[in-house]
Amino acid sequence: MRPADDNDIRNASRNASQQPHVPAEGDAAGLHAAGVVHDVNQMLAVITGRAELLLRHAPELRPHLEAILLAAREAGGMLERLGGGAEWNTGTPGPPTAVVAAAVNDVAQLVLPPDGCWREVGAGTEGWELSLQVAPMAAIALPPAVLREVLVNLFFNAIGVLPHGGRLQVSAEVSAGVCRVQVADSGPGLPVSDPEAVFAVGFSTSGTPGRGLGLAACRQLLAAHGASLVAARDGGPGAVFTISGPAAAPDPVAIAAPATTAPAGAHGLAVVVIDDEPAVREMLTDVLGELGCLVTCHRDGATALAAGAPGDAAVALVDRRLPGLGGLEVAAGLRERRASLVIVMMSGWDRDEPVSAPAVVDFTVRKPLAMSVLQQLLAEARALHESRVRAETSAPGGT
Repeated sequence: MRPADDNDIRNASRNASQQPHVPAEGDAAGLHAAGVVHDVNQMLAVITGRAELLLRHAPELRPHLEAILLAAREAGGMLERLGGGAEWNTGTPGPPTAVVAAAVNDVAQLVLPPDGCWREVGAGTEGWELSLQVAPMAAIALPPAVLREVLVNLFFNAIGVLPHGGRLQVSAEVSAGVCRVQVADSGPGLPVSDPEAVFAVGFSTSGTPGRGLGLAACRQLLAAHGASLVAARDGGPGAVFTISGPAAAPDPVAIAAPATTAPAGAHGLAVVVIDDEPAVREMLTDVLGELGCLVTCHRDGATALAAGAPGDAAVALVDRRLPGLGGLEVAAGLRERRASLVIVMMSGWDRDEPVSAPAVVDFTVRKPLAMSVLQQLLAEARALHESRVRAETSAPGGT
């Protein structure tokens, strides 16, 4: 499983907080879409948190749990793109880079044939064979999530035309500054007269009725990033889909195993969680407890403030979209009670924009939140809290 991107923690620089963009009241369709994005992100947060807890305690389930975590992350990225967010920002200068072999390996985890197992070519058993002929350093100038999304569609389509087994072959080559990724199947092939017909909305490669949106959307998505998708017959019964785009120099890929113990930055840290979704509260209680934190939860801002929050907590995790008092109002109330408190605003909306209360929030994070990101966030929050406490005690009149 890859380490979480640094962009998963959106540091508010202690001077500028962010809140999600909310459509205008008159924009009913926009409000509905934003609400759906928020609610689905809430559930993705629960799925991610629970899966990461299981990963710590049931290592024998690692392949399955890592596939679940990858799928949750991909779904979150798709939701952000749907909402107009900048999920393709990698946080590094230069064009985006997708290492083809890494993308294909991820997709082979996400998309399995009906019997749940890809077989090596020549294994001598019936079923679905997967042949990978991809150079380890082949890379294309695309956001990795874009390449994975297109490959997922192509893998699903191939399985759909191979209901009783067959072969799927993925290859990649770089030539004259162009990277070409080919996905070939041994299915019934494409329309002889017009292979381009598969990209028409409503066309189904499986021959069964469907929306036929996948290939058309994939071509449109790639075109938006300067790449292309074409289809051709391979001279036999099968079909070949080719993704072409500028070749890229792959960045070194660091594979980090998930931490199995709580970092020093989290152990004994008192955290207050304010979130109106019970499943999210329960998940955060378990995950933060696993990381060694002392956790107190409240369902809304009014209840939290009435109960004396933040109390002795050093960190507050506050959902931005709370019933009654909004997240920023609750954050302001908490900060008035304890100046050293580090406030993290959690958002399940689609995108962020600046707001007019820059001093209230220290960090903003998007759901779903990976455990590795949470660990890093807690370490930074503890350091910030301790620096504030030191400043308070060294100030004239401090204790």
